[in-house]
Amino acid sequence: MQTPTLVTEEEPSAEEPTAVVEEPPSSKRVRSRRKDQGPEILPSMEHFVALARKTGRPALLLALLERSGNRHLPELASLAEAKGTLDIDTRRSLFEQVVTLEAEHQAHIEHAAERIGLLNDHYGDLAVRALLDEQCAEDAAVLTAPTDRFSRALHLYLRQELPEPGAPADKRFERAEHLHFMGRKWRVQAYASHFTGPKGALPRPLADVEAVLRERIAGLFHRIDPQEVLIEQFTRRDLSHPHRRQGEASPARLHTLTATFNGTTVHYPQVANKEVIEHEEPAALSVFFSWEPTTGALAVFCEDVEVRRSLAAVFREVVLGCGDAIHTVPLREYDLMGFSSPEMLKRIERELVPGIEKITILQLRVAEHSQECASLEAEGREVHQNLTGFLWVGKDRRDARDIYAYARDVYHISDLTGHVLSAVKLVFRMARQPHRRTHNVSFQITMPNGLTDSRITDIDRRLIMAQLARLGVVSEF
Repeated sequence: MQTPTLVTEEEPSAEEPTAVVEEPPSSKRVRSRRKDQGPEILPSMEHFVALARKTGRPALLLALLERSGNRHLPELASLAEAKGTLDIDTRRSLFEQVVTLEAEHQAHIEHAAERIGLLNDHYGDLAVRALLDEQCAEDAAVLTAPTDRFSRALHLYLRQELPEPGAPADKRFERAEHLHFMGRKWRVQAYASHFTGPKGALPRPLADVEAVLRERIAGLFHRIDPQEVLIEQFTRRDLSHPHRRQGEASPARLHTLTATFNGTTVHYPQVANKEVIEHEEPAALSVFFSWEPTTGALAVFCEDVEVRRSLAAVFREVVLGCGDAIHTVPLREYDLMGFSSPEMLKRIERELVPGIEKITILQLRVAEHSQECASLEAEGREVHQNLTGFLWVGKDRRDARDIYAYARDVYHISDLTGHVLSAVKLVFRMARQPHRRTHNVSFQITMPNGLTDSRITDIDRRLIMAQLARLGVVSEF
């Protein structure tokens, strides 16, 4: 899922007096922080809010809004002439217009923004740039300043999914998604931890818990000013199936909360006055919470692995208001032993959930544990050391053999039941979805609680978890 990033601008208050007033040397000028009210106006469209904040080509944003609903929006005609990122007031007006659109139209826009946002990393940008042709007038225009990753990906999305009448077929956005997948699948990083909480619990209003939440999160990191922790909350609903009763909102499917603060530093050299100057500046760090009330699943995204459990406890105690037995927040655990036998292939064939057409086991990591006696010469004594060795059993995706036949033919391992499986890489073939064709999703599961799904859409992730639960890979949550 794409983590939203808070963008704020600071301007002097309109009520600030123009007269020059002498202040004590120790005092600081107080500036009012203005926001575009994106989470409040569009709480179910966090991906579109991020897109509207980041894109430097508002004309492309207007094309997305009009073509996705096949309607003209004269209220937003000024976007066609705008250059660069939109200011706070313009964004707020844009959000107020989008909130008046039909639920189906909003769902189409949000889905498009989510796919575009998934390409907003290094590998996605490389894939998009590789497919843009400077000899093409339209491509060349989007490559000239002002340009950014969101605008370039949005340009390809419009040409493929929402082309102008009479425009030739253009499949480059789908190709960019494939190149992005190929570039990332070998770079697996532990980026999130998964927990379980009380099913059915709903987050408290952010206004009621924001101050306490700032204090608790700041307390987990070094030298963080709670007042500088910026928090946004979004609620995802199934916009494509609005509630039957007029005026009643559909049930919330997913609650997301992001806390951003200067929690890390960036070091970079710079040439100045014919010498290299070293710079070290504070940089923003984001903590992202994802909460599903119906399943009780809580995902905590943070670069610091050690602090994730504490963050989960903060979310449960402060946001959900479940302060009793906070120490019992459990991890969502995965059991990979079923993959040690070829019987898993038969189970996969007969237990596919609707929406998943095929599952391929691409790689298995086998762990071998042993113990040896070693002498410590400095201390003059012997100790017993636990040793763990790993073997990756992996085949080319075009190899017709299954992973177990490949292990038998290449590694001469005829039986994996006596070994410990510590990780498995899978490729799911996802069936056609609304606004998206059939596609592959690759991810890795690592014992006991690692799941690398940072670039999987929300729809894909729910299907994957349902499939893993049916196969007995993930414990009930």
